[in-house]
Amino acid sequence: MSGTIYLLLLVALFVGVLIWAFGRKRKARFEQDAKIPFEDKSE
Repeated sequence: MSGTIYLLLLVALFVGVLIWAFGRKRKARFEQDAKIPFEDKSE
C-alpha cells in the first residue's frame, strides 16, 4: 500500500513540474532563451 501512495505522489510531483515548466508565464522567457545561440557576440 505504501508503494502505491509513493508512486501516486511521484506522478503528482511530475505533473506539477510539467505544469510549472510549460506554464504561460514562462513562454516569453523560453522564446527569448531560444534565440541566444543565434545572437552575434563576436566583438
